[in-house]
Amino acid sequence: MLTSSVNVVQSSWPDTDQGDISGLSRSVSNLGSSFGTALVGSVLVAAKLPAGKPFAVALVMMLVLTLIGLVLGILIPRQPADASERAGSRAGE
Repeated sequence: MLTSSVNVVQSSWPDTDQGDISGLSRSVSNLGSSFGTALVGSVLVAAKLPAGKPFAVALVMMLVLTLIGLVLGILIPRQPADASERAGSRAGE
């Protein structure tokens, strides 16, 4: 899934910004991996506790972060920026 998401994100930006977008995409990917590892670790540790409340908190946090990621994924432009510019210039010819 990571390769597909990188392709979708980077194709949404013009060629002049590809270096910046690539670095930002990699940084966010690494941050997401770190958060994911931390959350899964906290869920596994919380499952061992008898009270069960830490597990519920970790599960809710994971759900909230997942929903934030889903909303951000939906907001990604569906058409590359330069493709819409090319379509506009062809219509003027």
